[in-house]
Amino acid sequence: MRCHQEATFNNHGSVKADGMSMILVMGVTGSGKSYLINQLAGREVVTEGCTLDSCTQDCQMVPVAIGNSKVLLIDTPGFDDSSRPDAAILNDIARVLAAQYSLGFELRGIIYVHRITDIRYSGSSVKTFEIFKRICGEEALKNVLLVTSRWNKIDEAVGASRERQLRESFWAYMLGRGSCMSRFHGDHPSAVGLASQLLIKDPVVLQLQHEMIDEGKDLNETSAGSFVDDGLEKLREEHLREIESLENLKRELKESDRAMKRQMQADWEKERARLRETEEQQVSLRRDVYQEVQSKIQDETESESSGLSRLIPLIPASLGLLAAIVGFPPGSIEQLSSIFLSVICPAPPCLA
Repeated sequence: MRCHQEATFNNHGSVKADGMSMILVMGVTGSGKSYLINQLAGREVVTEGCTLDSCTQDCQMVPVAIGNSKVLLIDTPGFDDSSRPDAAILNDIARVLAAQYSLGFELRGIIYVHRITDIRYSGSSVKTFEIFKRICGEEALKNVLLVTSRWNKIDEAVGASRERQLRESFWAYMLGRGSCMSRFHGDHPSAVGLASQLLIKDPVVLQLQHEMIDEGKDLNETSAGSFVDDGLEKLREEHLREIESLENLKRELKESDRAMKRQMQADWEKERARLRETEEQQVSLRRDVYQEVQSKIQDETESESSGLSRLIPLIPASLGLLAAIVGFPPGSIEQLSSIFLSVICPAPPCLA
């Protein structure tokens, strides 16, 4: 943990966020986060998932124009991602939030997307929502929009009943502290209406940001990080018990049971590999994300040019720095640049 440091917006000299607001979009895999962002953008700019496997494996930035506002949408992977562990996803989101704060982008809020077609909250949904709440913190709940999706896939009466259950039970705590609840009807006007609810709000600083910046905590010491770390510690203990059990069984096997011994050895090696992976995830949380981001910004700022600005001079330096810190999936930089240019340089209206 660093010494206490009072958080202040640091725009690093001439690097400005150019008046751009930011909205995070979160939720479980397959809830419709990417689809919502594509509806806001008016085209498919991020890959949409059609299965339970996540298409969004990294945080992705999408600039859009909403009315007169330039908005940076952040598409995030779900904490139930089939291909990436929770620790890696939390690290990514923490880096985005640290960079957003440092570069002066105004975070207007978070949209949390939930499928109204889900009969009940699954274990992964409960876990994802708990991490989400810990990232936000109670003071920021007024900047949270809880959104139900896939209304075209369910009978209206059934959906309304589930919506009422969410309002009265699972989401009651957050709604009682200022969060709002809305439906996403799957089209552009509905998406714009949702984002507009957050754009009229004052900028917000999330609990995770306070903990990393004001309190100088490593990621595993934050509320969200400790929750993920506790889960990893339980998993680590399970692996240790399984390894001990396999070692006891190996000792009890007779010398003639060679085939069984080979199988036991293979199982032991697999369990050891799982243990190492779990411990590596724990280590990845023991880091000062904010300080790492500050150092990265400093390095990029001192270079002749940074991030996307090397490719397209019209893009603000702050967006280039954010791109350098957050990173992009292969091929998405060119896609992002065309989106941003269409936002700041819209096509002229057609003449009759």
